[in-house]
Amino acid sequence: MSNLKNEEKISDNIERWVFDVSDFVSHAAWSHDGLFVAVSLASGSIRIFNCKDGSQKTLEGHEFGTMEISWSPDNSKLVSAGQDGQLKIWDVKTQKILKTLEGGAQWVEHVSWSPNGDYIASAAGKILRIWSSEGNLIQEYKEHESTITAIQWNSSGTEIATTSYGNILIFLIGVNEPQTVLPYPSSLISLSWNSNGKWIAAGSQEGSMCAWPLPHKKKSHINVRGYEKKVTQFSWSKDGENLATAGGSTIVLWDFSGKGPEGKEAVMLSDDRRITQLSYQNHGDLLVSGTKDGSVLFWRPDVSEKPKLVIEVDSGISQMYWSEDGACLVVCSENGIVRVWESPKV
Repeated sequence: MSNLKNEEKISDNIERWVFDVSDFVSHAAWSHDGLFVAVSLASGSIRIFNCKDGSQKTLEGHEFGTMEISWSPDNSKLVSAGQDGQLKIWDVKTQKILKTLEGGAQWVEHVSWSPNGDYIASAAGKILRIWSSEGNLIQEYKEHESTITAIQWNSSGTEIATTSYGNILIFLIGVNEPQTVLPYPSSLISLSWNSNGKWIAAGSQEGSMCAWPLPHKKKSHINVRGYEKKVTQFSWSKDGENLATAGGSTIVLWDFSGKGPEGKEAVMLSDDRRITQLSYQNHGDLLVSGTKDGSVLFWRPDVSEKPKLVIEVDSGISQMYWSEDGACLVVCSENGIVRVWESPKV
């Protein structure tokens, strides 16, 4: 029986599908063609929604909970990581498991399919592993000094970056030692690599943002302190020249064009609501923020420092992402409601 509610309208700006999954959404991910959005649930199952006709599929997921999910570039497969210490590769059409992988620890926190489709990266505790797209182990790197808190591929899928306490490490696939080490004297908890590969940024536990130009030169990095809370939210504009960050209730926009933000004044977008999610629109001009009180704010930073549209929902925002083509936005609330909205005309 479908949990799909009737298609609804918010004023004349947005049409939406509303799905009630009755569980906390731990992660959400769009297929690259923008047709499907998958969500992983704290109880373990994975739901896949067709955003054209509202139909849905359910994958059994992981015992104890599914942590993250990632689509293959051809949209035919999904890989998931769970609290059962496993990774699973799924055939989306048949809803069958193609392969189950042992992740190397009690929990597998992070998983990501490479943009070129050749590899799957997983992080469990202090261990980074690289798998083939078929699920064969290619490489297991030596233990990081502390728990890996985030992973991200470069745009070509040839390098993978990790954050942990004390540094960012960038690995070239097939090479055992990191190609680049970016030191930082604290715990890094978030990571964001821009599309043109010229900058990599991270947020720290104590409320600072740091960014390094690539290729890296000794002592050439930016470190900005003074955020209200730990910096967990990063989103690059489509051209990779503007970075939106948040740690608290203020969005801070940095201009990374040219030689970067040094000497340039940051733009502040403030609305006094604690920000939990932040996403720049792909192939568009909108920046959207989700808040702890259940507000979704649409911004046009190029024309105004005030939100252009504010939508109130019934619970705090836990996950929020634009589709790759920028046509739709998925908004997941803490109370288990998943909404798919068309991009508003603001």
